[in-house]
Amino acid sequence: MSAIWWVTTIGFVLCLGLVAGTLFHFLNKALHSDDAARIDELKSEQKPD
Repeated sequence: MSAIWWVTTIGFVLCLGLVAGTLFHFLNKALHSDDAARIDELKSEQKPD
């Protein structure tokens, strides 16, 4: 009976890890975008026309 609880606990931890990893991946991809620097360049970083 004890083995089923270990299997359940390990499976639950793995599922939580997959969900957290997926969430972290997409949040990291969204928040570390280069779009802000590309779209709103600082005047000192702008290329001369």
